[in-house]
Amino acid sequence: MIDNGKIFARIFALALFSLLLLILLPFFGYIAIPVSEIFRESAAANIFWNIRVPRTSGAFVCGATLALCGMVFQSMFKNDLATPYTLGVSSGAALGAVSAIKLFSGVAFVLPVTQILSFICAFLTVVFIYSAGRIKKRFDTGFLLLAGVAVNFICSGLILFIQYIASGSESAMMIHWMMGSLDFTGFSTVLKVVPAFVVMIFVSLFFHRELDLMRIDSDIATTRGVNMNVIGNILLFTVSLAVAVVVSQVGPVGFIGMMAPHIAGRIIGRKHIPLAFASLFIGGSILMLSDAVSRTVIAPSEIPVGVVTSLVGGPFFLFILIKSK
Repeated sequence: MIDNGKIFARIFALALFSLLLLILLPFFGYIAIPVSEIFRESAAANIFWNIRVPRTSGAFVCGATLALCGMVFQSMFKNDLATPYTLGVSSGAALGAVSAIKLFSGVAFVLPVTQILSFICAFLTVVFIYSAGRIKKRFDTGFLLLAGVAVNFICSGLILFIQYIASGSESAMMIHWMMGSLDFTGFSTVLKVVPAFVVMIFVSLFFHRELDLMRIDSDIATTRGVNMNVIGNILLFTVSLAVAVVVSQVGPVGFIGMMAPHIAGRIIGRKHIPLAFASLFIGGSILMLSDAVSRTVIAPSEIPVGVVTSLVGGPFFLFILIKSK
């Protein structure tokens, strides 16, 4: 058991690390920008304030949101491998977004049709897996992984079919989007994700007692007065909406929701109030660093950030799978 003083100190250290990344990473890139240039009327200042600062802050908000979603799922399913990515929720949201690009290509990124279809498909994916688990009364690693694989296969097949019947321009948009990217200008995209981030913080803290009990056992949670149907539906709805918002804006960025809560749990324990703060700082930091790698390693070209997170998250996923009992 970690005492409260150490927990607070570790969360403060994580917050400070995230703040340092937010401040320092916008200065790094294909073109290094000195501090003296950012307050002048220059091309460097324009790059700094309109591209790099929004990208870095957007990476933090998206990474933190996905981390909180992963934390809630891991507690609901009592499994460190239960995340929006491994359960196929991200694939469901991706299917919705790809469908929006095909059906509403002219306005898919102007009107909120992408978010709406992403949410519908993500929510249906969660309902399917959760209902299957309740029917089988199984939420163990093997069942969840197989259910997630099945959902990913179904969604991937439908996505390939939609790409096949799409036009050249629509298909190019889908492929670029499916790789995951933080390549946006200005704060408009960041502001679209912020509400989901705020809602996930509120839900994670408001239902901290229920999540603590769910993490132990559903039957124990029920005997302690937790209405599993109502609370479960609220959490499923909220997480699906948050994942859909993030995926619709930056694409299916994977494994953040698995890595961040797992690392946070090792650092500060499993109490959900400190775990929520630790997870959001770690998730935001992971995606900020991944974005920095994606835009600097082969500059002036970029590696899609989804590729970077998958290259890091894949081995991490295998490590957890081997270590799990």
